[in-house]
Amino acid sequence: MARTLTPPPSHLTPVALALLLWQGLLAADYVITRFGLGQHGWPALMAGLPMDALWLRVAWGLGVWLGFGAAFFLMLRDNASVLLFFAGAAGFAAAGIGMTLSAPPVLMLPLPLPAIAATLVLLPLAGWLYARGLNKRGVLR
Repeated sequence: MARTLTPPPSHLTPVALALLLWQGLLAADYVITRFGLGQHGWPALMAGLPMDALWLRVAWGLGVWLGFGAAFFLMLRDNASVLLFFAGAAGFAAAGIGMTLSAPPVLMLPLPLPAIAATLVLLPLAGWLYARGLNKRGVLR
């Protein structure tokens, strides 16, 4: 039986575009850093973080790509975005905890590592709460 959808709120498109832009920038950073496509001096976030262990790079990749998929599905009004945002936040949380515990005492980052990790976790969590609320109201399919 088809589920009847309520009309989307006016704030859905700007929020989904902002989340898609954020995750798109992280995805571009991932591709540029992972495949060595950037120029010398490129302001890459991933290259400046202490991700020596393989599991940290895997958790980072999961956070990036699951979050990007979640933002894309939110643009399409699909309820898969709820689970994907949560999984992306979990990937970033695992990477953030691992990087914080294994970081050298001095890092040359523009912000402290815990602030970067918190931002990377809190934005997908905010997306998860937003998508979850829309799903409960019947806006997402």
